[in-house]
Amino acid sequence: MTPPGPTTPPRRVRGDLVLHPVALVGLAVLLLNDHVLKAAAPGWVTGKLSDVAGLAFFPFLLLAAREVLTRRAPTVRSAVVAAALTAGVFTAIKVVDGARAAYAAVVGMLRFPADALLSGARAPVDVVVVPDARDLLALVACAAVVGVVARRRPADRPLIGLPDGGGARRAAQGAARTPGA
Repeated sequence: MTPPGPTTPPRRVRGDLVLHPVALVGLAVLLLNDHVLKAAAPGWVTGKLSDVAGLAFFPFLLLAAREVLTRRAPTVRSAVVAAALTAGVFTAIKVVDGARAAYAAVVGMLRFPADALLSGARAPVDVVVVPDARDLLALVACAAVVGVVARRRPADRPLIGLPDGGGARRAAQGAARTPGA
């Protein structure tokens, strides 16, 4: 096998969209903000920063999980669905009391093992979700995944392990060759 070069497209692995720089920056900002900055400087800015970072990251995670589970490469349509699903759930959490309470309880339970190990918590504690309709302004961050998927070059799209044994990739490479080459 030859290493990727100027004429060989880079090989992809299912779910690698979550490793895109936009997704990684969103995750890094979310973690840094929620575990460091909110404690050091709680307030409006750190709250909005979490919203934007989470809304930028989560659609990438959904789309990567879909790709791994269905073995289908992301499309603009699936990116729109992931962004819309993320936006819908976020909106419900921010404006519907029951959705907010369910989210706070579920996240509290999911965090419990880490809280028990790191801070000695003896029982799950609901996370605090401050209802603020202004948070909905951050929904535009969901669109980042659509832009990233729409801008992917066709050479970036073939996947390792396709049922055709990579024939689609070879066909794409062959189509790019000039006659007589």
